[in-house]
Amino acid sequence: MKKTLIFAILFVLAAAIFANDLPNRRIFIEGTALRQDQTEYFLWNFYAEAVGTGYPVAENIEDAAYIFRFSVRSNIDRNIDSNLYVLTISLITTTDDVEVVTLDFFFTTLDEMYVYNRDLFLKCVSYIPPYTEDDLIIEITDIDTSWKNKWLYLRASFDYPITFYLLQPEGLYQKIAVYDDTGNTFRVDTQDHKIYPMPGITIGLEFQFLDFMSIELNAKAVLGDTRNNTFINIAAGAELKFPLKFFKHFVISPYLAFAMPFTVSETVFKEYPPFTVGGGIQAGVYGGKSGSVFIDVNFMLSFAKAGMHNQYGELFPKPPVIYYERYVLGLGIGYKFGFISR
Repeated sequence: MKKTLIFAILFVLAAAIFANDLPNRRIFIEGTALRQDQTEYFLWNFYAEAVGTGYPVAENIEDAAYIFRFSVRSNIDRNIDSNLYVLTISLITTTDDVEVVTLDFFFTTLDEMYVYNRDLFLKCVSYIPPYTEDDLIIEITDIDTSWKNKWLYLRASFDYPITFYLLQPEGLYQKIAVYDDTGNTFRVDTQDHKIYPMPGITIGLEFQFLDFMSIELNAKAVLGDTRNNTFINIAAGAELKFPLKFFKHFVISPYLAFAMPFTVSETVFKEYPPFTVGGGIQAGVYGGKSGSVFIDVNFMLSFAKAGMHNQYGELFPKPPVIYYERYVLGLGIGYKFGFISR
């Protein structure tokens, strides 16, 4: 009994989620009328009723299971009914062109139809068979997931890493200031931490060698700016990803990351960390059968300190090198295009 109840609950929840996408409930709405305003009125109103009651409307007739067709003609038998017009609605199967049901309704003005449109629509579509457990299983298995399962992905992204330089005390006066003690007057200038948000790009190739694991090799170029010295940092990187594919339209991939700089501005840096390590999360959404649009958030840290040349010149020449701990909070958005389905 408990198993039956649990299954019933799960079935109802699944029905609520997937009912709007079931192919056997898609309808195509078309119609004609004596006047253009009548045609537009019924097209829009029946479309709104379909959406409001959970029947997906197909843009093309070949994608629909049923045709919801209406027509408006003059009421030629005015002796029986004094209304000016007759609205006829029909439900027709698209596979074999069978007319399932036809209803007539008499009216004179469009305004009076507002209170009847929903009832007429529901009476007509009530002849569509309800979805079944088999429909849900077919729909779930028919979901296109090929974009999640490619052997190889080409990745391109726009990045906006925020680099943090945390001031270190080595050589600084009272652990916080550069200074000049060469003349008769002792002078100091207090230093602080530095934060540089700068744009960049990443190009990479990702190989998904297991369903739950992939590796990406990439190259990053990030604009750098310290004390108005503009330069470009170029680094090679690798990411070991663990894609989680539990969801229909998106994939979440936590990953471990490693990066090694290729170019470093010698004008700015005396010493630079030889590599950084860290991790992040990449969340991709359906971007077509071959790829996905993704956002990326990561955090990278260095185990060695960055040493910047003292750029105060003769004003505060000591110490010649100022040291910082370097961290990077990375933000990015991009696209991955997949090749060869697994």
